[in-house]
Amino acid sequence: MLLRTLAVPVLVLGLASAGCGKKTPDGTTPPGETGAGGASAGGGDSGGGEAGGEAGGEAGGDTGAGESDASQKVCDAEVGDTPKAVFADNVILRLPKGMDLVEETPFFARIGTKDTVSTCDAVISFAGLGYFQADTAKNIKQVRDETIQAARAVPPSEVTWADETEKGRDYSGSYSIPEDDKGNPPIKGWFVLKEKAGYTFWYALETHPNAWNALAKTFQESGNRLRIGPNIAPAPEPTPPPASGKKKGK
Repeated sequence: MLLRTLAVPVLVLGLASAGCGKKTPDGTTPPGETGAGGASAGGGDSGGGEAGGEAGGEAGGDTGAGESDASQKVCDAEVGDTPKAVFADNVILRLPKGMDLVEETPFFARIGTKDTVSTCDAVISFAGLGYFQADTAKNIKQVRDETIQAARAVPPSEVTWADETEKGRDYSGSYSIPEDDKGNPPIKGWFVLKEKAGYTFWYALETHPNAWNALAKTFQESGNRLRIGPNIAPAPEPTPPPASGKKKGK
């Protein structure tokens, strides 16, 4: 019985949470404002006042209009011309413009450079790709919720999903995570699950909500270009749970 669930990704994705987790700066350069006010752009309501000095000259009365208009800019998809191959060349995809993935283990890779500038100068704050043995006893949304919780250390109740597509055991959708009580900025992301040869593959791309319109098409196109080869290596055996059954904090 394939009863391995997320024991492997909990271990592996802990690397993602610890390394690029939710400690992303507000630093999303709003599309169309290269290098201007990046630190304040993620501040939501507070960002408008600072941006108003620059935007107000064009927009007049409403000091927040310039930033708002920039964040509404929709950009075409831009992915790499050359496919990226990982996991012994058995997973192939087209990455967003300017982004790279670095393998940290044989079954987990993440963004090579934190806060990568991509389409329309929007910033990709996190990206991760991995796989684990499938558990067909769980429906695809259960797998989705457990994977995103392990990856981002956020309970499913705090994640809002939209733009969802299910095709058998494959899934894609956008997700939103609010700013937390520690001041970590909000997140908007694109999430893909594909099941093949007894394994579940996941791919996540994230940015600040202000940059979502600029990057949404790029994220979706990159997810659509994810291909799985026939000779994927088995994920390692999960570590047995502690005797008490209690999960570690954080």
